[in-house]
Amino acid sequence: MCLTASNEFTYMESWLVMLLTTYNNNPSSGLAKTISFYLTKLLHHDDINFSGNKRCEYLAMQRYWQWHARNKEAS
Repeated sequence: MCLTASNEFTYMESWLVMLLTTYNNNPSSGLAKTISFYLTKLLHHDDINFSGNKRCEYLAMQRYWQWHARNKEAS
């Protein structure tokens, strides 16, 4: 059974896409941290349980962006 996501969840996903696009054009440690923050918010949102494989995808993305934020700071 597939349920539709709330407007809040959909908005956060749209915001994440915008942040990723911005990072592609202007990478920074702060932006990597913001991306990681929004991934955390998505992973803790109630709608994540009804989103199929998104939970696994977002967990992998979160690990990558946390690592990336730490490595950018060290550079």
